Amino acid sequence: MPLDITSLKNQVQLNCHISDANYSGTFSLCMLLLRLRNLYKWEVDMPPWQEPHQGDLLQWVEDRENMWLDLEGRSPEPLMVEGENLDSLEPSQVNALLAGSDLHYGAGLVTGMKPSYFLGRVARKHEQEGMTVCIVDQELARDIFSVPLMRQGNLIIGRRRSMATLLWDEILELRASSARALAFAFDCHGINLHRLRRQPGSYQDGFLRVCDAELQTWVYHEIGESLVDVFPGDLWQRIVSEQAGTLVEFFARTVRDILADTCRGGLLDHVIKERRSSSLGFYAALTRPLSRILYPEIVPAVQDFMQNPRWEKIEEVRTAGYKRGRELALNLMDVYEHCRQEDQERAGNQVMDRVIRPLGIVDSLEDENPA
Repeated sequence: MPLDITSLKNQVQLNCHISDANYSGTFSLCMLLLRLRNLYKWEVDMPPWQEPHQGDLLQWVEDRENMWLDLEGRSPEPLMVEGENLDSLEPSQVNALLAGSDLHYGAGLVTGMKPSYFLGRVARKHEQEGMTVCIVDQELARDIFSVPLMRQGNLIIGRRRSMATLLWDEILELRASSARALAFAFDCHGINLHRLRRQPGSYQDGFLRVCDAELQTWVYHEIGESLVDVFPGDLWQRIVSEQAGTLVEFFARTVRDILADTCRGGLLDHVIKERRSSSLGFYAALTRPLSRILYPEIVPAVQDFMQNPRWEKIEEVRTAGYKRGRELALNLMDVYEHCRQEDQERAGNQVMDRVIRPLGIVDSLEDENPA
């Protein structure tokens, strides 16, 4: 039986709509509007650096919210592929039936335990550090949540569109805290940030080359994640699932991200070994407020590096970051495991009181939505 791509695309897109309908409330208003704008651009095949007509976007948002009202409360549907009914959250089963095609199906539970799905065309596959890396180009179906990279076991999926969108949004916003590092990163690729921002159409080929190059480097974050052995068994997964949508979940995710970036074989280790100055600049530019607090050495070290490039200093900061990340992880696990035996809610409250609040970061987190 030939693969019915249109049917599969429509089935996946329906589950995307259902997930968005059920979980749109987990986003802050600002983040929801940003993600809606980017989803609209994707649906109408508009490149990330173009801005939609305001009236068209507002009408689309109204229509989308009405669709969500109709779908809210529905459960994701199983996928019918070549006569088989498959669990929509078991991508390996679906991809086994897609073998021989250029399609890849991705699915998983993301921040807030939101089901996230996509179907895309594979641009290339290769082996890297014992992992299979699959780079997806054109996306046929997707939900409102989109990240440049995700890992499922020994498979790492990179999404070109998501990478371009992430970097362009950073260029467009051009936060004061990240502007210098972002300009430095693009300078390393021979592109002037301010000219790119003013005339993106004239630099789109160079911009997309930067996105591809940095996406390939960011693969090492996912490799680092696979190497982190601080959390035993399924403990980390239990914490984020039982505390979904809370600051405890966000804290746990951020701590693991820092460990993945700073461990041997992880992102910063690769950047240092390969002397990738541009990637160092992007790392500092894209470091979010909570990460800046939990890993305070990295941004000042990169700022110093831009004036006086000393890789040995970055290595010292990488080592310090891993040490601190490990201490935070062990503290989190100790408190959570001890209190969880009594009650999950109490465990979350104790992590807030004994781990997060003593770091003085609760006020900072109020402005940074986990989604």
